[in-house]
Amino acid sequence: MCLGTVGQVTAAGAGGSVEVDDGVRVITASLLTMTEAVAPGDWVLMHSGLVLGRLTELEAKDALDLRHPTAG
Repeated sequence: MCLGTVGQVTAAGAGGSVEVDDGVRVITASLLTMTEAVAPGDWVLMHSGLVLGRLTELEAKDALDLRHPTAG
């Protein structure tokens, strides 16, 4: 099963790409599939090097909590 990666855009890159921090590493991802603007500070869903969509901060937090539940 393939899972997308949730991260926060840290910088706009050249040629329609962005740098995204997923909490473990910084990934360069393409905006080729996006029709809406993406800017530093935005939360995004990525898969296979492509940004697939923008998320609200709450959506990103919920997705990250599902992927990395806290012990307790």
